[in-house]
Amino acid sequence: MPPFNALRSALRAHGYPSIQHHRTRFLSPPVRILRATYVTKSQSVLLAKPSSEDLEEAGVEPTVAEQATLEITDRAAEHLRNIATEDSDPDVALRIAVESGGCHGYQYKIELTSRRQPDDFQFTHPSLRPSNIVVDAVSLNLLKGSTIDFATELIGSSFRIVDNPQAKGSGCGCGVSWEAKF
Repeated sequence: MPPFNALRSALRAHGYPSIQHHRTRFLSPPVRILRATYVTKSQSVLLAKPSSEDLEEAGVEPTVAEQATLEITDRAAEHLRNIATEDSDPDVALRIAVESGGCHGYQYKIELTSRRQPDDFQFTHPSLRPSNIVVDAVSLNLLKGSTIDFATELIGSSFRIVDNPQAKGSGCGCGVSWEAKF
């Protein structure tokens, strides 16, 4: 079976729509997958925010609630909900932080947690719950307006940050490291 047909069969087996060879033959497999999927995303709901005292203690300027925005795709929310159900822990959350490092200056740190810090903002999907996301106040300033997605590829699955309006360019090919716009 030619490589493209193998990819097409693998995608169909995982529920992705059919893609046409003539439109995607010059793209790498990850780009083919992104082109073949339709992503539904929703504006997240802010469940909790830190007090002004906690923000002052962390040395962060208060963020207006209207500016504290993230979008979350339905598939990311569904995956978080499945994790909470499997772990029997409705408080489990995806912690997203921005650290200095990587080849472009900043990198995302994504992990599961059940603990909240005093300077955390807590978000969830508007209809698929529990699908908790926590972001510390410093990182939120570098993530405002970003989309949280869950990508499934032939080489593995992971949560990802996409469409970050604070990032300059497309960042590193790994999708983790990026440069800020300041």
